[in-house]
Amino acid sequence: MLKRSMLVPLVLVILSCAHAFAGSPIVARVNGAGITAWELDTAVDRMIPRSAFHGKVSEEKRSEFKETALQNLIDQELQYQDAIKRGLKPDKKQVKERMKQVRDRFPSKKEYRQALEQAGISEDELRAKMEKELLAQTAIEKAVTGPSQVSEQELKTYFTENKKKFRQPESARLRLISTKDEKKAQEVLGKVKAGEEFSSLASLFSEDMYRIKGGDIGYIHRGRIFPELEKAAFTLKPGETSGLIKSEGTWFIVKVEDRKPEHELTFDEAKEKLKKDLETKRAGEIKETWMTGLRANAKIEILSKEAGDGVKAQ
Repeated sequence: MLKRSMLVPLVLVILSCAHAFAGSPIVARVNGAGITAWELDTAVDRMIPRSAFHGKVSEEKRSEFKETALQNLIDQELQYQDAIKRGLKPDKKQVKERMKQVRDRFPSKKEYRQALEQAGISEDELRAKMEKELLAQTAIEKAVTGPSQVSEQELKTYFTENKKKFRQPESARLRLISTKDEKKAQEVLGKVKAGEEFSSLASLFSEDMYRIKGGDIGYIHRGRIFPELEKAAFTLKPGETSGLIKSEGTWFIVKVEDRKPEHELTFDEAKEKLKKDLETKRAGEIKETWMTGLRANAKIEILSKEAGDGVKAQ
């Protein structure tokens, strides 16, 4: 589901696209509305991982991207047309704000205009594309997001009927200090034994991503960490620290901050995640039914999946 916050980055991809917008061949039609090769290329470009932009993407992979991108464009056109049928209108204020955000990404108006010219698209055409994407998103909100909301009573009923799903296994909250240097590990362990603050030492010396949180990895349960660390996690008492533990070529020092026994979550503890999970599942089902209906009642013509082919845009 496309988030509104994603629209500005997507438009910037459009402006950076090297293919000309004007006169681009038509590669597909949805109820007579054309999808251009330019739009397809732009959609493919924004799907390719950033790391691959300066490297190579195999023809097979690019073909897969095109297949997915074309289907996404067809779906977006169907959603846009559904929005029109519903009588939905673009939020002019929101469109204006989005356009300003795009302009503000450029150092000057001149460079913004140059980007438009290079992309072969006018400001009005850019605004129209943004309105279209916003309307498609609004259609999703009307058809999917609203109907997928789960009531408090539905949550309580599901929770009561599925209590076994809400049992939490024994868990331990840990802090870790990790390094591949044994000598460094010995020195840090000495500081731990001398009473220095574990979280401060983790921030200073640990070599993993949790250093920014003072080594705090949160609560874990059995089967989620290396066996050697798991043994320490469920043997030590809260407040205790381990000696050096070697696992997977790395030296660790573990501190147990807290431990929770196996227990059943209360409704209030489970509610937030349960609501999110049920609404996500329901939204997926509703969207699939909605899109299946839109596709079944639409005339969809695939003229070409290649950027250079297709029927010339009129």
